[in-house]
Amino acid sequence: MEEVRVVPACSDQLKPVVGQRFQSLEFAIAFYDVYARAVGFDTRKQGVRKVDEVTTWYYVVCNREGHKKSIDDDQLNARSGFSMKRRRLSKRCGCKASISFKYFSDNGHPGYMVHDFNEVHNHEMVESEQQQFMTVNRHLDDVHQKFILDCSKANIGPTLTFKVLKETLGGFDIVGCTVGDIRNASRDIKAYAHGSMCKWYCMIFCPFTGKDNHGSPVTFAAGLLCNEKTGAFGWLFRRFVECMGIAPKMIVTDQDNGMRSALEEVLVGMRHRCCMWHIMHKLSTKIPNRLLRDEAFKKESVHAFGLICLSLTNLKRSGKEWHFWTPAYFRDFPLGSMIRTTSISESENSFYKRFLKPRANIAEFYTNFNHAVEFQRNSRTALDYHDATALPILATTLPFEKHASTLYTDTMFRKIQEEIVEGNDRCRVLGFSSTEFVDTYKLGDSNRKSYLAWIFVQTYFRKIPEKYCQSRWMKTPLAKAVHGDIHDDIPTRSVVDDRQAVSKQGISMFYGFLRRFEEDIDLLRAFVGGVEELGKSLQAGNPTTSAIEKRRMIEEFYGMVWPEVVEVHPPYVVKTKGHASSSKSRLISKREKALKDASRPQRRCKACDEMGHHDSRNCPRLKEMEMEKELGKGKSTM
Repeated sequence: MEEVRVVPACSDQLKPVVGQRFQSLEFAIAFYDVYARAVGFDTRKQGVRKVDEVTTWYYVVCNREGHKKSIDDDQLNARSGFSMKRRRLSKRCGCKASISFKYFSDNGHPGYMVHDFNEVHNHEMVESEQQQFMTVNRHLDDVHQKFILDCSKANIGPTLTFKVLKETLGGFDIVGCTVGDIRNASRDIKAYAHGSMCKWYCMIFCPFTGKDNHGSPVTFAAGLLCNEKTGAFGWLFRRFVECMGIAPKMIVTDQDNGMRSALEEVLVGMRHRCCMWHIMHKLSTKIPNRLLRDEAFKKESVHAFGLICLSLTNLKRSGKEWHFWTPAYFRDFPLGSMIRTTSISESENSFYKRFLKPRANIAEFYTNFNHAVEFQRNSRTALDYHDATALPILATTLPFEKHASTLYTDTMFRKIQEEIVEGNDRCRVLGFSSTEFVDTYKLGDSNRKSYLAWIFVQTYFRKIPEKYCQSRWMKTPLAKAVHGDIHDDIPTRSVVDDRQAVSKQGISMFYGFLRRFEEDIDLLRAFVGGVEELGKSLQAGNPTTSAIEKRRMIEEFYGMVWPEVVEVHPPYVVKTKGHASSSKSRLISKREKALKDASRPQRRCKACDEMGHHDSRNCPRLKEMEMEKELGKGKSTM
C-alpha cells in the first residue's frame, strides 16, 4: 500500500518556522497546540532534557506517532474472538510529524526556539465536525471545574452534569470535554480527600428521626456505625444525648435486640416501644390460630391492638415483648399523632437516597448529608412562610375554629377542622344529667374523637382553652413564645455568606447582560472582551497557577483547607448484614467457583505464558516463586 503524505494547509501566521523564538516554553507549546488544533491533529510530549533543573530540549510529536506493541498477539487474539485479551484499539500509525524546542539565552534574556520541525503526516487530518473529541480541544477550565463541583454538591452524576453543561453552553461542540473527562474530574475530587486510594467503608447510617410542628419528618442527628451490636448502639446513644443535652422521652424502633439492650443500658427511664408494623407482621407467631381466623379481630387489631378484650393467657408465648407493643400502652403519654410504626424513618431513608451516594467517601458523604439537612430546613421554612401568609379556609362560622386557625400550623389545623365538622354535624345527644358542679352528656357517634369538639360547640366556647392548646403543633412564632427563645446578639452571617451573595450577584449580572447582547454580535464581542480585560487587570497583581486554583476550588467544595496534622483518620472497612446488593457479599462454594470459571473464556497470562483464568497480578506460578524465594532467604539466614 502506498504511503500517505499529508501536509496540512494553514496560514503562515499559524505555522511554526525553524528558528522562530518564544519568550518561554509555555508560549512555544501553546503556539504549536494552536497550529495542531487549526489543522486537525493531536499532540503529545515525547521527551525532555534538563540541565541543572533547566529544560534545554523539549520534544513534541503527533499523537499518532509510533506503533502499538504486540501486533502478532493481537492477530492471534482476533482469530480467537478476543477470548485471550479484551479488544483494545490504537490510534498509532507511525506518523513522523514532530517539533523540537531548544533553550537559548541572548544577552541574559532566556527563551526557546524551534530547532526542528516536520510537518508531514502519514494520515488524514481530523474533520471539523469531529475535532471536538481531540485531546487538544478537551480542557476542563475554571468554568467546568466550578460547574462540576456545584453538581457534585447537588448529587448530580457525570452524565447528567454533561447534559446540563451542554444545554448551558449551547452545544456538544462548545462543551470542551466529554463525559469521561467529567467522571475523571469527579474522581480527582475524591482522590484529594483520600489520597490515591479511595475506599468505600460500608458503614451503617443511623439517623434520629422525629416530626416537626408541620408533621413533616425531621432529622435530629445521625451517626455512622461499624456494626449493629449493643456496644456500637450504646456509643451512638451516649453521643446523641451528649450533643442534644437531653435524652428523648420516647423512641420507637424495630425489634432489634442489640438496639433494645443499648437503650435499656444508656437511656434509663425512657419509653421504648416496637414498631406496630413489625408486630403485626409477626402476629401469626404470637396469636392462636382461632383468633387469626377471626376477621373482626384482624380489623380491630390493626387500629387498636391491645385494647380489645384479650387476656394475656391467650397469647402464645409472647414472652417479655408484650410491654413493648404500641400504641395500646401509650394512652398515658402524649404522642401527638407521632408514631405507630417506623414509617417516618423509612420515609427519611427514601429522602436521603436522593442526596447520598452508596459509593461516596467519608468527606463526600458528610458534604451531601449537610446539603440534605439544608434542603430539609428550607422545606420547613417554606411551610412556615405559608402559615404566616396564607389565610385558611374555614368550614363553619364557629369562633373557636377561627381561633384554632391562628394557633396551629396548617397541617394540624386541617385535622382539627375535621373533628370540628364531625362534632358539629354528626354528634347527637343520647342522654343528659346534671349535678351541682358537673354536667354529663351521653353522646352517640361513630367517630369518638369528635366528642370534645361537640362540647366546645354546645358550651359556646369562643376560644380553645389554654390547657387544650398543644404548643407542639403551634405555628413557629407561637411555639417559640411558648417554649422560650434565646435573643443573644449573635451574628448570623459570615464572610462566606457575603462572598456567596456577591458571587450570586456577579453570575446574575453576567447572564443578564449575556442574554441582552446575544442578538448583536458586535455588542457581544465587546462585552466578552471587556470582561476578559477586566479579569486580566484584576488578576495581574495576584497571579495563580492552575494547580493552586484547582486545590482552592476543591477545598471550597469540602468546606475546609487541607490540615497540616490529620486528627480524623478513615475507619476500617466493615462488613455487615446486607452491606452489598451484589453476590460478592456472599461466600460461594468451591463447586460454584469452578462452574463459574468454566463458563469464562480463558486468557493468556503474561507472567507464565499459559492459558487460564488468571493474569500477571494473581498468577499462581509467581506466587510459588515468591514463596520459594522466601524459603531460600530463611535457609540462608539459618
